Amino acid sequence: MARAPAPTASAGGSPEQPDVPSGADAARDAELRRKAAPLVDAFTNSEAMLSRDGKRVLFTSNRDGLPQIYVADAARLDSPAKRLVEWPERMTLSTTTPDGQSLLFLSDKGADENWSIWKVGLDGSAPVELTPGEKLNRDGAFLPDLAPDTVYFSGRPMNEKASTVYAVPASGGAARVIHRDDKPGYLTDVSRDGKQALFQRQLSNTDNSLQHLDLATGESRPLYPLSAGKVSIFAARFSADGKTVYVATDGGGEQTWLLALDAQSGKELARYVEQKPAVSLVSSMVVAKTGDAIAFALDAGNHNELRLLDARTLKPRAPVTMPLGQGEVQDFSEDGRQLTAIWSTPSSPTDAWVIDAKTGKEAPLRGEPRPSLKDVPAIEASIVEIRAHDGLTLPINVYLPKNRTGKLPVIVCYHGGPANNYKIRWSANAAFFISQGYAWVEPNVRGSEGFGRAYEEADNGPKRPEAFKDIETTGRWAASQPWADPSRVIIYGGSYGGYTVLVGLTRMPDLWRAGVELFGVVNMKTFMATTSGYIREIFLVEMGDPGKDAAFLESISPIKDVNKIVDPLFVYAGANDPRVPRSESDQIVHALRERKVPVEYMVAENEGHSLSRKENQIEFLARAARFLEQHAGPTQSSQP
Repeated sequence: MARAPAPTASAGGSPEQPDVPSGADAARDAELRRKAAPLVDAFTNSEAMLSRDGKRVLFTSNRDGLPQIYVADAARLDSPAKRLVEWPERMTLSTTTPDGQSLLFLSDKGADENWSIWKVGLDGSAPVELTPGEKLNRDGAFLPDLAPDTVYFSGRPMNEKASTVYAVPASGGAARVIHRDDKPGYLTDVSRDGKQALFQRQLSNTDNSLQHLDLATGESRPLYPLSAGKVSIFAARFSADGKTVYVATDGGGEQTWLLALDAQSGKELARYVEQKPAVSLVSSMVVAKTGDAIAFALDAGNHNELRLLDARTLKPRAPVTMPLGQGEVQDFSEDGRQLTAIWSTPSSPTDAWVIDAKTGKEAPLRGEPRPSLKDVPAIEASIVEIRAHDGLTLPINVYLPKNRTGKLPVIVCYHGGPANNYKIRWSANAAFFISQGYAWVEPNVRGSEGFGRAYEEADNGPKRPEAFKDIETTGRWAASQPWADPSRVIIYGGSYGGYTVLVGLTRMPDLWRAGVELFGVVNMKTFMATTSGYIREIFLVEMGDPGKDAAFLESISPIKDVNKIVDPLFVYAGANDPRVPRSESDQIVHALRERKVPVEYMVAENEGHSLSRKENQIEFLARAARFLEQHAGPTQSSQP
């Protein structure tokens, strides 16, 4: 294994050099790349919306190597998807223009999350950058239907917590400031007449407030909550006429509410309370321009469900039945008759669907073949619940090959966040490792969202060690299963999940045989000093304040106990990561190399907090699989 030439030294010193496989390692990587490629080639279609005339479907897809925008005939499931424009970076679809001739999209460079807003014709004409110049971490773009001359957006410099709302001419020109807030926050909607906006302050994941903005004057006033108390706000949208604001919230409790509020006074006009599931959150919400329907996706922690309500009464309009999986609502058609959604199951990658807004009947919107899926072994997916040390219920997603024999090495994969979750869904990573002879397990330990407010807050600040106990509980449960080889249990995760990997390897090294860690936090002190301003502010509640809680943050930093790591570790980092800078990965790699613990380091120069590009995904899967073969996984001869 060779080392790459040293990159340019940073302010913190020279980064650790990534490894470059050679010899037998490189040969085996080439074999594994051929096995990983078909699974990564099983592309996803997401961000689906209909054109203004309803004749075309617009969506993003990773089929050509990274997320790009495509257009196809909405009337034919198998109509060819045309790439709208050749683009060198990832793209995210925002909205179409009211004249139906163009769309707005966002794109960054090297996955650095300094998103810029672009306008491009649906005929593929040359894109025009609407926000050149200053680099900002921009949120989504809003273009009001009845005032289409101005685009509104929120954003901030990457190292700052304060957020600003801007307006920029839709034809191009200088941006002007509408509103500034000294705390993290973002624009959630603009009324169709372009006169009002909604701005959500995000003090933490469970402490939010909604402000009403006058876009002419920039003046703001509180809209929800109007009384004291902390609430989570999941989504906020204007009604079609701008007189009502729909707010999805937990109201400071455990249930999900959808409130209809008077846009001027904040007075509650109607309320919908979700009963089944008893705890959940709203992950996406859209309002029909016809004024008669609202749709939202419920995040129930380990799966999504869709709801369709009457916008005037907030009473259920029609049931929507989707298979067990993960998905979101996307947009209503102009006439309000159709709702687009995206959906994924363990055997089907994310794809576009269409739902009848009156009856709730669902149907695929795209039906493109993915021939490589024929090589994926049949997967048995299930959700189990176990008890934590204190009696708390811990949900776990389990993926196993249906046709299995003997005991399998197990990958226990922990999600990021901390307040994210893993839902039952298609995962190319899981499918690849299952095809290589592993079991794949995803615990949703305390702190995961979608299981209620109390569960999400159960790991905040000084309660973090309770979540560490969940890592051990779920890992030992996986090791004890009849299909598991307890001597070959691997801990795996990215972002906060990468931090979880390091916590597991330092605090319970006897449990694991090896680890795979993607852009994980190693040192809370250096992380809090170098992460984005937005994330740092949120982590003051999630983890602790470096000024007030320095001793505690040191105690939960894996770097403090790095000498306890004895298990081999594969580390991945994106060179442009603004959330968990590469310097965090450098620290753990340096420490393990010093102690001669087996470690392999992969750095993608054109990625950030991401694995967006197909070639990087394939390289990561191949190298991680070969590393695990050498230290913990199935032997080559036993693999499918």
